[in-house]
Amino acid sequence: MLGPMPTPEANPKRPRAMFLALLLLTSSLLTLAGLEVAIRVLKGVGFSAVPDPAAGISMIGRVYPGSFDPNLGYVPTPGARAHNPIWNATAHITWEGTRSNGADAAPPQGVPIVTVGDSFTYGDEVNDRDTWPAKLQGLLARPIVNGGVFGYGFDQAVLRSEVLMQETDADFLIVSLIADDIARCEYSYRYSWKPYFDVEEGALVRRNMPVPSPQDAPIGESYLRRALRKSYLADFVLRRLDPTGWLVRGSVRVHERGEEVASLLVDRLADAAEEQGHGLLIVLQWLPETNSRRAGAMLKRARERDVLVLKIEGPLRSAIDSPAFSEDDFFNVTKHPGGGRQVGHMSAEGNAFVARAIAQHPSLQSP
Repeated sequence: MLGPMPTPEANPKRPRAMFLALLLLTSSLLTLAGLEVAIRVLKGVGFSAVPDPAAGISMIGRVYPGSFDPNLGYVPTPGARAHNPIWNATAHITWEGTRSNGADAAPPQGVPIVTVGDSFTYGDEVNDRDTWPAKLQGLLARPIVNGGVFGYGFDQAVLRSEVLMQETDADFLIVSLIADDIARCEYSYRYSWKPYFDVEEGALVRRNMPVPSPQDAPIGESYLRRALRKSYLADFVLRRLDPTGWLVRGSVRVHERGEEVASLLVDRLADAAEEQGHGLLIVLQWLPETNSRRAGAMLKRARERDVLVLKIEGPLRSAIDSPAFSEDDFFNVTKHPGGGRQVGHMSAEGNAFVARAIAQHPSLQSP
């Protein structure tokens, strides 16, 4: 006769493993909580919410004077006026759809120079006369067309240059960008729908043409990203790991070939300059906390094509590190209670510095 079935022995290792896992989880959560508290103390923000970098931002008709454009996504609204109460700066858009250089004096006579780029060219946070294209106009005594547009990627800037070079009798083109503009080439939606390029068999292929209507909404954010946006620690980390993707709400990233696209866009610029016989200068702007290494492939391609490049980082860093100046002299800085600070766009003096550097470039010196 069979006796009672033996009961299985309990595994003494299982409770210990569960205890260690729970201990590790608790320790990790306490560490993250401690770091969150520490960064809030350092910033002096207490229990306040993380500022939403995209709150209220729309490139079409809300904060910025933008209008839908099926070719470029959006362009400055012709004849518009926009005032920024935080910086007490006012922007006027000409009836040609470019930023005014100020109405203090009549523009100089001569063959114009076209400038294109993002908000650093447009002149965010400063008045018309204090953008670097306006300062450059005074230094060169030549008419400068400020074709910079807030939020543009390198791809949009190149496409806009083609439009403006056709619409004007300019004989020189200045394409200005920050390294982050190369990452923007990877997006089909960034504050607004935009054109973008993909690469097939080593050649650029244009997508989103025509650009979708602004009424076509982008893909929404996940619940996880919404939760992470409440944390200063997550904001601090993700601003550095993926600045473009993190700072843009509701963005749509379609590929990760921004650097390859940027290199091929240099070819496009160089080919147009050779075909049309106009001068070309690429200006790589710089601001603190920007990873300039993303521009490496683009710069290499520019050297291969003998395209002239001016890098602002070296001389600007030297000026900031000198006893005579500081970062605050060249950038608009927002200071938070407790010592936190946010570096924004260039100040009037910063734009004047950039204009002087461009004016002194050999390509713009009179023969």
